[in-house]
Amino acid sequence: MPVCTPRLPGHWRWLSPANAPRADGTVELHVRAVPAGTVSHRLVHEVRPGEVLWLGPPVDTGLRLDPASTSDLLLVAGGTGLAPLRSLVEQVAAAPDGRRVTRVVGARTFTDLYDSVSLDKLQCTHDWLTIVPAFSDDPCAEPAEQGDALTVALDHHQPGQEIYLCGPPAMLTGARPRLLALGIPAARIHLPAERPVGG
Repeated sequence: MPVCTPRLPGHWRWLSPANAPRADGTVELHVRAVPAGTVSHRLVHEVRPGEVLWLGPPVDTGLRLDPASTSDLLLVAGGTGLAPLRSLVEQVAAAPDGRRVTRVVGARTFTDLYDSVSLDKLQCTHDWLTIVPAFSDDPCAEPAEQGDALTVALDHHQPGQEIYLCGPPAMLTGARPRLLALGIPAARIHLPAERPVGG
């Protein structure tokens, strides 16, 4: 959904909710600090609790669960791509149906990994959930796996899984052809839809 702060009127940033729908109507958004002058910078460094934010109409990103499917899931996240995939985990947790979920969380180094407390809580609470940290540039981060998130995820792939990917463009570029070349059916590959660029 597009988000705007009155601190930078007329400028919008596309953000994905990090939670499944909640009874109280609250929405959790994950925002990465970026250069000054952007909506993201203001959200991270200037906006305070109680301030108004404007939310535009949501759009379909292509990252939603098929309610008719109970296939196991392989979720591959990089950076703040973790947010929309966390909402899928919460959706499964709200109505367990026997499916297993493997979530590979990629980051360059251990210090780049965020939301680790939430990840640990989810894994400790649900025996159907496996979380695999993957670090592309941190040979000292043990016991995490080394390599880019998609390569690590393919080591955990099982036939029949639905695969959801979300992360920076460098992670997503070429992901679909790579998965198709491995024989994974196109209908089981879910990447975010293109959306307008925002700051």
